[in-house]
Amino acid sequence: MRKAILVVLCAAAVVLAGCNGIALGGDETPARTVTPAAVPTDEPTPTPVPRLAPGLTERGVTDAFALGEAHASVLGNASYTLNGNFSVEYANGTAYNRGTTDARLAANSNRYYVRQNASGLLFGDGAFVRAIWSNGERVLVADTANDSTSYESPRNVEGESVPPREALSIDPTKRQQLYAYLGSVETRVTGTETRNGTTIHRVESTNVMNPAAFEVQWTDPRDLSLVAFVDSRGLVHEYRLDYTASLDGTPVDVRRHVRYTDFGNTTVERPPWYGEAIANVSTVTTTAG
Repeated sequence: MRKAILVVLCAAAVVLAGCNGIALGGDETPARTVTPAAVPTDEPTPTPVPRLAPGLTERGVTDAFALGEAHASVLGNASYTLNGNFSVEYANGTAYNRGTTDARLAANSNRYYVRQNASGLLFGDGAFVRAIWSNGERVLVADTANDSTSYESPRNVEGESVPPREALSIDPTKRQQLYAYLGSVETRVTGTETRNGTTIHRVESTNVMNPAAFEVQWTDPRDLSLVAFVDSRGLVHEYRLDYTASLDGTPVDVRRHVRYTDFGNTTVERPPWYGEAIANVSTVTTTAG
């Protein structure tokens, strides 16, 4: 769901008024009079803040929606690789939820190979792996849990193959997360760096305006740090989110790290399980231990 996001920028204007200067003689009569300077009647025009990217100026993120849309638009026109990890851990290191996402996508996201791993107490202290591949025409899914793998080719209620983009179980652009995260904190640009010849702006959170954006099964997010690396097109090359929260009254550390690489140089190949999937669609096979 798209959420309209309003960020207000306050600019302080200092107006220097003219002054009167009167030098008094011994007889208290003016010896010299200085004509007062004219006092401006209109407020001066604020100095524009240079734009660094859509929705981003030197003062920070001004429009999280515009930035998220620009980010998704750039990714929609080139192949790329996505690497992400997410964890919710107790102080003793036990994972409530821990997962990774590795994805390779062609331009327009019709051809892709996405692999997701999840583990922790949320999964009964077990592990779950989902891999999904598309050649732009058909989609194959491999789900592995408890040493068993099942394969399927997603179909709708009419029995027709689901289009590749509809079958993709995630939004690899993460635009909704960017809307929510960057629209819920105040930010500032703290520096620049160069990656493969591209200037990247480092954006850091300074204050949380909407804590609810960071609540899921947990509450009371605090000590939050959000860092994003953005280029002039609005592409968020990387972002890191860290904070502490409470899960059923117990403190947990929440961490998320997402990174995009290999723009225009990512290829999508058949997965090693392609042949087995073709032969066993909608069946379950036991993985040899």
